[in-house]
Amino acid sequence: MNYRPIDIARKLNISTSLLRHYETFGLFPTPERTKSGYRIYTEESFTYLKAVRTCTLAYGYKNAKNILDTLRAKHYTQFFWLLNEEQYNLYQQKQIAEKTLALLQEKQSIEITQMPKKGWISIGEAAERLSITETTIRHWTKEGLLTVSRDKESNYRQFDESALRQLLIIRLLRSSIWSLDVVKEILNTFHGETPAEIIDLATQSISLLNKQLERQFIAQTYLYQLLLFLNPDYLVDFPGMEFYNFDRPERL
Repeated sequence: MNYRPIDIARKLNISTSLLRHYETFGLFPTPERTKSGYRIYTEESFTYLKAVRTCTLAYGYKNAKNILDTLRAKHYTQFFWLLNEEQYNLYQQKQIAEKTLALLQEKQSIEITQMPKKGWISIGEAAERLSITETTIRHWTKEGLLTVSRDKESNYRQFDESALRQLLIIRLLRSSIWSLDVVKEILNTFHGETPAEIIDLATQSISLLNKQLERQFIAQTYLYQLLLFLNPDYLVDFPGMEFYNFDRPERL
C-alpha cells in the first residue's frame, strides 16, 4: 500500500514539513517519487516513520539517528546496546534527582549550607558537601551557569550559602532532560532561595524523567516492529530451548 505525504502526516499527527525534515536529516530511507515528482511512501516508509516519530521524542534527533542507522545497517547487537545505554543514562539522571531531593530534607539542607564564621567555603569543601567533583563545578562556571566571587587575598572561590543552593539547582537541572540553553534560562528566572522551592523543582524533574521513560518504552515498541518488518526471522517470540541453554564456564 502506498501513501501520500498528507496521509502519513495525518496518521502521525505531524506536519508535512516535519516529514520532509525527517527525510532531510536522514532518519529514514529516501522515498521514491512519481514521474511528476511526488513522493511515494510505502508500508516500509510508514513503519520507519512510526519509529522515527517516537524515537526523536524519546532520544532526541542525534541519538535517534544513531539508533536508526545502526538498525538499518543490521548491527542488531549494537542496536540493542544503544537502547540499553539510553535507558541506563535516564536511570542515572533519576538517581541524581532523587539524591538531590534527599539532600534537601530540612536537617541535611541545614548541614549542607551551614557556613563557618568567614561566611564561605572553598571549592573542595563545596564539592565534598554536594558529592560532586571540583572539575564539574569548574566546568559549570565555564558554561556560565554559576558565578562565584573570589577572596581578594587568597584568590580562592568563595562558596556561600546562596552559591551552594545554586549548585544544587544546577546539579539537578544538568541531570535532567533539559538542554544547556534551557538550564541557563531557568537559572536566570529561578533562584531557589528556599529548600522548598528546589524540592518542587526536583519533583518536577523526576516527573519529566518518568515521562521520558514512558516515551522510551513506546519508541522501543515501534523499533521492535520496524526490526521485525525489516528482518522477520531475526527474533522469535517463543524460541526453542537452545535459546535458554548457555554454556557454563568451566570452574578453575
